[in-house]
Amino acid sequence: MPVQLFPEYHDFEYIAVAPWPTIMSQYDNLDWVNAVDCLEQWLNRYVGSHYAEWAYHNGTSHTYWQACIAFRQARNKTLFLLTWA
Repeated sequence: MPVQLFPEYHDFEYIAVAPWPTIMSQYDNLDWVNAVDCLEQWLNRYVGSHYAEWAYHNGTSHTYWQACIAFRQARNKTLFLLTWA
């Protein structure tokens, strides 16, 4: 497993917590794969590259129902919260 997957290996200080996108499958279950893909596509398009401008983070108190993202710049945290919170 690459070391970049661990939050302690990035120095992004702006942490945001927001609900995952709600994407339902054809069986009326939450589709987690598409939810993660949706969020990552948005982050890569509007914020920048994974590990260059943002990374997953787990250092705050949150549940599995929320995405915790660390950002390099405060403005990207604000944009993320305005869009997803």
